[in-house]
Amino acid sequence: MNTNFISHLRLKNWRNFRDVDITLQPRAFFIGPNASGKSNILDAFRFLRDLVSVGGGLAEAIRRRGGISHVRCLHGRIPSNVEIEVGIVLDNVQWEYLLSFNQNRSEDRPRIVAERVKNDSTIVLNRDVEIEKSDDPLTLTQTQLEQLSTNKNFRDIYDFFQSIRYSHVVPQIIRDPRRTIDETEDPYGGDLLKRINETPKKRRAARLRRMKEALAIAVPQFEDLDFEVDEAGVPHLMAAYRHWRKNPTKQREETFSDGTLRLLGLLWAIGEEAGPLLLEEPELSLNDAVTNQIPRMLARMQRLTGRQVLITTHSSALLSDKGIGPAEVHILEVTDNGTEVKTASNIPDVRKMYEAGLNLSEASMPLVRPKNIEQLSLF
Repeated sequence: MNTNFISHLRLKNWRNFRDVDITLQPRAFFIGPNASGKSNILDAFRFLRDLVSVGGGLAEAIRRRGGISHVRCLHGRIPSNVEIEVGIVLDNVQWEYLLSFNQNRSEDRPRIVAERVKNDSTIVLNRDVEIEKSDDPLTLTQTQLEQLSTNKNFRDIYDFFQSIRYSHVVPQIIRDPRRTIDETEDPYGGDLLKRINETPKKRRAARLRRMKEALAIAVPQFEDLDFEVDEAGVPHLMAAYRHWRKNPTKQREETFSDGTLRLLGLLWAIGEEAGPLLLEEPELSLNDAVTNQIPRMLARMQRLTGRQVLITTHSSALLSDKGIGPAEVHILEVTDNGTEVKTASNIPDVRKMYEAGLNLSEASMPLVRPKNIEQLSLF
C-alpha cells in the first residue's frame, strides 16, 4: 500500500493567506465561505506539481497564475516573500521542502529567496542566495528541485510532486469532442476519454465494470456502460438505459446528464494509481444521497491504495458522514488580516459537539455560514 502523503502545509503571503500552517491527514476536507481561499489551498499543491512538470518550472508556474502580483497575498507585509513549505512522508521517512521567492526587481521573472530540503533532521539542500547572486544571478530564477542535474539527492520529492493530480470535471468540456484529441493534460475533464482510452484494455475493462456497478445504484434506469472508439479515432463512453422497449437505448457521453458525467469523472479519478488527489467540490450536480456516499467511497479507495485525498466542499451532505473525524476538517475564516485556517479538532466548541454525537456537518458548518445571510432575500 502507498504510504506517501503530505503531512503539513505552510503558506506565507500566498493569495488569501498571510501565514497559515495546517497539519494534514491522509484525507482532508476544507470548508469556508465563498472567496475565502479553498481553491487557493488546492492551488498551492498544484503549484508544487507545476514546478516539476515537463515544460514547467518556477517561472512557468508563476506565469500561469498571472505573475507574482496575482500570487502574493494582498494582506502581506514586509518581507513580502511568497513562501510555501510542505512536510512529506515518503515510505515512512519525513521530508521537508521549503521555497521562498519574490519578484526580480530588474526583470519580470521570479527570484528565489530560499530553497531548503530536509530528510528527517538532515539538511540535504540549503541554497546560499548571496553567493549565487554574485556568481550567476540567473540561477536564482530556477529551483534546484526542477533540475534533474541538481535534485539527485531528493529525487523522491520531485517524483512525488509529479504524482499530484487535480480533478474538477466540467461536463460541458467532456462533451466537446475537440478536447478529446488535445495532447495536454486537462484537470477539467477534457482528457478524461483520452485517459480511459490509453489505459490497458484489461485494466480499463475492470475499472469500467466497477463504475457500471456504482452508476447502476446512483442513476435511475441505468443498465450498462461501455467504451468504444469511432471511425475518426475519437473515444466515447456508451451508456444503456432501460425503458418500455425490449432493448435498452444506448447513448454517448454528449447526452449524459451533468451529474452522470461528474460522477463518472470522480469514479475514474479515485481509481487511478497516482499521488495526492485534489478534488474541487465533488458534490456539484449530484443528489445529496449520492454526495453523502463520497467519503465512504474515498475511504474504501484509501484502504486499497493509501492515496491521499484533499477536498474542498460546501456540502453538508458530504460532511455528514459519521466516519469523518475532526482532525480531517479544516475551517477557513476570513479576517481583516487574511484568511485563517483552523482544524476542527482544535476548536473546543466543535470538538465538544462532535464528542456529544453530532457529525462534522452539524458541528462545523454553522461556522462558515455568512453573517446576516437572511438579508440576501431582500435584494
